[in-house]
Amino acid sequence: MAISKKLAAALKRDDEREDAGMHADDRVTCYSHQSWAEDCEGRHLKPTAGGLLAEHNELQRRRQQ
Repeated sequence: MAISKKLAAALKRDDEREDAGMHADDRVTCYSHQSWAEDCEGRHLKPTAGGLLAEHNELQRRRQQ
């Protein structure tokens, strides 16, 4: 899917601002989905302790193989 010139410019601007110290939560674009942040609300799972532990355990299991 092609992105508009306006979205491409906003992504670049957000990337530059984040590199300069802006917190990622202040982006108006979504780095992961290359879209407007409001368009991908709800598509990001919030990390939980159980989820992080499961991910850690899976990485450990893979390293041991």
